[in-house]
Amino acid sequence: MIATNPSMKLILSCRCYSSQPDPNDVAILGGGITGLATAHYLSQSNPNRKVTIYESSPRLGGWLHTEKVEIDDGHILFEKGPRTLRPAGNGSLTARLVNQLGLEDETIFTMKTAPAATNRYLYYPDHLVRVPQPDKKLGFMANAAALANTFTYEPAFQGILGRLALEPFRPARDSSVTDESVGDFFARRIGRRLVDQVMSAVVHGIYAGDIYQLSMKSLFPSLWRLEEESGSLVTGLLQNMVEGAKVPAKELEFMMAMKQPYPFGKEFRKNFRRSNVFTFRHGIQQLVDTLEASLKKSPNVIFQLNQEVTDIKNTEQNVELEAKSSTEGSTSKHNHTHVISTLSPDKTSQAASSMNRGFLKLPVCPTPTVMTVNLYYRTPNLHPSGFGYLIPLGIPIDQNPERALGVTFDTAYAAGTPGDEDFVGPMQDTVSNRGTKVTVMLGGHYWDGWSSHPSNDEGLQMAQSIMERHLGVTEKPAAHSVNLNYNCIPQYTVGFEDRVSKFHDELSLRYSGRLRVAGNWVRGVGVNDCIRSAWDVARDLDTSGLTGLEYIVKPKQWLTVKVKKS
Repeated sequence: MIATNPSMKLILSCRCYSSQPDPNDVAILGGGITGLATAHYLSQSNPNRKVTIYESSPRLGGWLHTEKVEIDDGHILFEKGPRTLRPAGNGSLTARLVNQLGLEDETIFTMKTAPAATNRYLYYPDHLVRVPQPDKKLGFMANAAALANTFTYEPAFQGILGRLALEPFRPARDSSVTDESVGDFFARRIGRRLVDQVMSAVVHGIYAGDIYQLSMKSLFPSLWRLEEESGSLVTGLLQNMVEGAKVPAKELEFMMAMKQPYPFGKEFRKNFRRSNVFTFRHGIQQLVDTLEASLKKSPNVIFQLNQEVTDIKNTEQNVELEAKSSTEGSTSKHNHTHVISTLSPDKTSQAASSMNRGFLKLPVCPTPTVMTVNLYYRTPNLHPSGFGYLIPLGIPIDQNPERALGVTFDTAYAAGTPGDEDFVGPMQDTVSNRGTKVTVMLGGHYWDGWSSHPSNDEGLQMAQSIMERHLGVTEKPAAHSVNLNYNCIPQYTVGFEDRVSKFHDELSLRYSGRLRVAGNWVRGVGVNDCIRSAWDVARDLDTSGLTGLEYIVKPKQWLTVKVKKS
């Protein structure tokens, strides 16, 4: 009989094997934070399990990369990628990892009362504006006066209170709308002006993406559901204050697991709860370096560096990988019971498509390129006290011809002198006289479609131009570092969940649970989210037939959580 049904043809064309061997020989594709954390959790759950990490480059750590720069009176650290971690949310899992790796005493905490926590800025239209937020070091009247001044006189925030007051009276979206951009969603609820002048800056800081392309349903699922159920964000939030907030059942399960007793040190536990962000003595890379060192102590963990996996083939007995050496050009084949890919969906599908022609030609999510320019000046306090500033979409082009996303004040999250009350932990930079350290972020979605990117020299010039025009800094930096991060931040664009669902279906059909995925496009783009993704995929490995994408594609059960009043 000849199959004419397209679905049947696909099934017959795929050699799928239902037998599920025990996951005792696992390959991990990618040696970034997700890959290393996955290996860590797999080794924890079963010390006898063989784990092989394939990394196409000569170094591990991925986007977590700290550069130590020696100058004449000590050294400073430049962060080329992520620079701090947050205690909230998935940060509780990261705290446990810090404990497991023996890094508690190496942790630097920035307190919630520090300027880096209380002072955040927007640049609009030609000057820095402090984002309205109570300052715990000021009294009630001083805070009220500052807020009134901002909402009355600053163009970026003018009209926001009136817009919020009218939001409950705006019509809810049509039930036929299955997804919408973040920008379009908030433009409907509070007006486009505030989206372009304020909210787009926040998106620039997290995703380096276009607020009118990113998916509201994927990035802010709670608010998406809130409008659906209450017809209004303000009304829904007020109801949550009375009745309790709703969270997905799986997240509630995670929250309860993180509340279980854990042997943190007393001081670490106290400081973790009091902190706004944290990092480490030797920078954020210390986390992956310590992970690597810990894994190398296990005889069952193997590192394959300079090995790019080009083929993932499902066979009757195992999964066969073909790897190409980036140094020698030779290829080799390796067999494993299971494969966990922490690569981008595009790279994963490329390797899978060598055996499966036409495997997911539709891109799951684009990834923009971001240039980071680290600058160190001898003179201290060249910027206002705070964490940094972000640049919204609505800024006049003459104030941002370089297409910068924002500037972080890196001296804000590391103690400058012993005994600094805003920080707890060891010193990071060792220079005798603390100067000013910043990172300028360029590009992101602004560079979409560009055939080439600025050179290092051009990037340095652009960063210096921004510092002079925005902050009046004309001093030549004593040290600098320019880094071009190609395709670094996945964009959860409109329709993301539908595309992921197709990816999930193909993975499930063609690999029967032997190939699974994790990474910054699965749980979120932050470091904590990557560690959570690693924890999830490792924990569920013994459950047959999964892909790692179930949390995205399966319907969520929302449960009410009441906040206990202290």
